[in-house]
Amino acid sequence: MEKQSIGYETTLIEDACATRELTYQERKVPAEQVHYAFVGALNGMYCAVTSTEDFLRQN
Repeated sequence: MEKQSIGYETTLIEDACATRELTYQERKVPAEQVHYAFVGALNGMYCAVTSTEDFLRQN
C-alpha cells in the first residue's frame, strides 16, 4: 500500500493518551497492551510518536 499524504504532519504525544482494557471473543487485553499496540501501529505510518517531554523540548 502506498502512503498517501495531504500535506499534514501529525504528532502523537503518547504519554498524553489514555485507553481502557478491551475484550474480544471473551479474551481480555490489558489497557497497557492496547496502548502500545495502537501507538506502535500508528508510529511512522500515520504520525510521529513522541513523549510530552520531548515534544516540549523540540517546540
